[in-house]
Amino acid sequence: MENNSIKLAKKYIKKEMMPSSLKDEFCKRGMGNELEKVYIRTAELIEDNQHASKALKTHLEQILPCIAFYEVLLEKEGSKEKALSIYGDWALLKIEKIGKMIPKIMKFPGLYKVMPKLFDIMLDKLFGAAAGFESKAVPEMDGQKGFARDMIVCPYVETCRKYDCMEIAQFFCKSDDITYGNMHPKLLWGRTKTLGTGGDCCDFRMYVKSE
Repeated sequence: MENNSIKLAKKYIKKEMMPSSLKDEFCKRGMGNELEKVYIRTAELIEDNQHASKALKTHLEQILPCIAFYEVLLEKEGSKEKALSIYGDWALLKIEKIGKMIPKIMKFPGLYKVMPKLFDIMLDKLFGAAAGFESKAVPEMDGQKGFARDMIVCPYVETCRKYDCMEIAQFFCKSDDITYGNMHPKLLWGRTKTLGTGGDCCDFRMYVKSE
């Protein structure tokens, strides 16, 4: 009988887009026999983080399986360069599909205009201190009114650092760019650096382009 952590590992992998993409590709590429290692390692990571806050655990549901998949790829390939290349090809496939759907949704009249405000609300609710994030508002943004925050602490980065796999933090950053980077022609996603790619912060910016 599976223990609770293994059950949770499978649940998280099925639910979250990045690990779900990786699982699908493992199976398609004849690596399904490696999944048991992924489940076991994810379960270990879940147990190691059992005392995390409820808000943080929402993010760990994606982070921990992604780390497990990477570790298994690294062990199998024996090369960080090869493992990262495969990971980059596979992990973002479902997110890329979502990224293509969003512009269609954003065609609803006027929806794009409220997105900067919605991002502000979303950041406070989902990416706040309770989940291990720390951000600060930026008062001026080149004269534009919109969403402007600098993220200075990110649990995606901190968790990757904790398990000595900082090299995969970049993919969480890329998932944002894919999802939000081309939502609407009149919306500018202006992030230029991230903690996950060596920046001193993630400079989140979104505003409506001038007419």
